[in-house]
Amino acid sequence: MFKQHRSGLPFRRTLGALTVTAALCGVVPGAAGAASAQPSGLRDVTYRGHHFAVPSDWQVVDLAADPGTCVHFDRHAVYLGTPGVRQDCPAHFQSGRTEALLVEPDEAAAPGTTVNPVAHELKAVTGGLRVTATYDTDQELVRRILADAGFPTTAPAQPRATAPDAAGLAATAAAALPADVTTFTGKGFDACAAPDSGTMSAWRANSPYGAVGIYIGGPKRICAQPNLTAGWVQQQAAAGWRFMPIYAGLQSSGITSPGSQGAAAADDAVAQAAALGLGPGSVLYEDMEAYSSQYSGAVLGYLSAWTAELHARGYKSGVYSSSDSGIADLARNIGGGYNLPDVIFIAAWNGVADTNDRNVPASAWTGHQRIHQYAADVSENWGGAGLRIDRDYLDVVAGRPQSATPSGIGVYRAADRTFYVADRNGADVGRNMFGNADDMPLVGHFAGPGRDTVGVYRPATQEFFLTGDNANVAVYTVFGNKDDVPLVGDWDGTGKQTIGVYRPSEGAFYLTVDNLTPKYRVTFGNPNWKPVVGNWSGTGKDTVGVYDPDTQTFHLSDANVNGPANDDHRVTFGNPDDVPIKGDWDGSGTDKVGVYRPDTQEFFGAVNGGQLLAKYGNPGDKPLTGHWN
Repeated sequence: MFKQHRSGLPFRRTLGALTVTAALCGVVPGAAGAASAQPSGLRDVTYRGHHFAVPSDWQVVDLAADPGTCVHFDRHAVYLGTPGVRQDCPAHFQSGRTEALLVEPDEAAAPGTTVNPVAHELKAVTGGLRVTATYDTDQELVRRILADAGFPTTAPAQPRATAPDAAGLAATAAAALPADVTTFTGKGFDACAAPDSGTMSAWRANSPYGAVGIYIGGPKRICAQPNLTAGWVQQQAAAGWRFMPIYAGLQSSGITSPGSQGAAAADDAVAQAAALGLGPGSVLYEDMEAYSSQYSGAVLGYLSAWTAELHARGYKSGVYSSSDSGIADLARNIGGGYNLPDVIFIAAWNGVADTNDRNVPASAWTGHQRIHQYAADVSENWGGAGLRIDRDYLDVVAGRPQSATPSGIGVYRAADRTFYVADRNGADVGRNMFGNADDMPLVGHFAGPGRDTVGVYRPATQEFFLTGDNANVAVYTVFGNKDDVPLVGDWDGTGKQTIGVYRPSEGAFYLTVDNLTPKYRVTFGNPNWKPVVGNWSGTGKDTVGVYDPDTQTFHLSDANVNGPANDDHRVTFGNPDDVPIKGDWDGSGTDKVGVYRPDTQEFFGAVNGGQLLAKYGNPGDKPLTGHWN
């Protein structure tokens, strides 16, 4: 990561026989251009017939003279030539981007200039040259340098908090890899610049690492990435590597509008990921470096918006931060109304390759949802290829998003065909009227990860009616037999829930993923038992279980194949006439069982011996639980 150096001293490194510091002025010997005096503190740097009038204190670096030079955009510099595929870069740098230029030969690219204001980057092409210009606060300076050098310019674009349209994204997206390329259990590493293919091959064959962190974008991405292309990602995935896609976004002091900036960062991260072939379902990590407590509110708002927007785009959310700042803040705010990431990436350099952390409760992010960066900026050589890296240990099988809030209570009133959704105090917070009196209520993430919405199942016709906005109703699918009991579950861990049915006459569950054809069948239960579906293990994949009203026992199976005698666990709880319910009562990301008592309209969760969750509704109401916010 680009966190501070532990020494606290200014960064200093050697380029061949030269010692270069951030304070150097002038042209590095061997530069491919000439420098001459310019008025107002400027000087002229000439490269392949183009003249760049840059501030006189900018360093000029000739990459042809030393192709191993690390091209990093955290200093005022002009880099001339093509970055080498084996740059000698530290694992991380001190700060984010500033005003700098990389000027490369490129005879094939079409002339034009694009601006990415979210990533603080311009790319301009003309006359056989391609320039990557980065900036911190002075976009106008680099635009003026480009214009004076004869490059086409465009009006500055504005950041946007909404997603790019599908056509625009499709134009730049690469063929998507399976989402599991961002899941892994074992050791990994991250480096400032993506290593070349030869190094990756040597490390794959000889090192203990199986995952690599790649910086896909962001205004704080320091190193140039000559190797990081869609082809490189495809090649490494085929070789068996897994990825930690890292977005170096805004840092705490730069957050002025958390909601819009967090959403804009997520949109840009999705665009950069898609261009590399990392499609929906992939985990993308926001890199939030250590910060002081005065920024906690802004950071949490930014990260909440980051997560919400990624979920809306079908991606999983990850957050990297220091254990004592960002990770501690996230852990303290479980159930606090923020959208929490699916995976936490903990920076705690204790040298221990595990995912335990003193600032994270043992019950949080337990479903294979953690990475631990346990060592920083170390040099290693495997198979003759050396790198400077941060060491990581991963336990990531990303599933359903970590809950931002506990499950809420609601009821369906058949008499007036109305859904009443209540908060913990029993006050109505939303309602929707549709369906027939005999319809059965449904709740689920029907459109993908995010807020639950309601629907109904019509037994007479085996039709499922689902709503996306609680107002517009359409037939979703026709599936099952007349006496089937409807089920809603995320059977494959994608975050989108689909329809299934329980056939009491057979004691069998029929589960679908394409909404029409049964994918597999599970025989489990007795005809008078009642079905329950939930994310019991916290992995994100829902599994089926049943409730035996005679013994008030929940039989929960985690493998979709085990019967009551082989349950992963059982819970005995309730009264004979209770209706089984389930929900994430504490916002931990794992469902728990509960019951609804019709004669008193009370909801009980099987935590702390059967905690009363709410008293809500009228006699005859059908219970609902879900994430309404």
